[in-house]
Amino acid sequence: MFDAIFLDRDGTISHDPYGYINKLSDYHFFDYTFEALNVFKNYTKKFVIVTNQSGLSTGKIDLKNLEEIHNHIYEEFEKRHLPLKKIYFSDNYEEGYDSMRKPGIGMFKKASEEFQINLSNSLMIGDSIVDAEVGKRLNMKTIFLLTGMGNDYIAQVKSTCNVDLVSKDLLEAAKDIKLILE
Repeated sequence: MFDAIFLDRDGTISHDPYGYINKLSDYHFFDYTFEALNVFKNYTKKFVIVTNQSGLSTGKIDLKNLEEIHNHIYEEFEKRHLPLKKIYFSDNYEEGYDSMRKPGIGMFKKASEEFQINLSNSLMIGDSIVDAEVGKRLNMKTIFLLTGMGNDYIAQVKSTCNVDLVSKDLLEAAKDIKLILE
């Protein structure tokens, strides 16, 4: 069992067609997201979403719209009895080891404190190099997905991050989860 499974948002559980999603009508889960999460819930009692939303600081994303999208996510998880504890987001481009913006560890530290999560007994799943980097910084098991931005980063991730598993999407990762538990 993992203490928690941390999930990136755009490109991991949902489509990322524009880079900045600012309307609920533009937010769409992948068709397989909930099938995959139903498998993953056998390995944790805590899901946490961690997402960089720097479009807030540039005006490309409106906070009210982001809250509407996140409320929709909470509702969809709840409908399916998926244990989503919280959605954390970074609203700026501030970089640094302790910053909220991934690969900074700020969102993870907050989640750890708020929900008593042992980060080194947790899993990070994402489609960007920053997801792989933060997972490794915190000694988490890390799954890198080729959806979203994954194909753009795969060479760099393979050469610098030493992830535990590379999967074509979240569903394949769920089916292969036992490979990183052995």
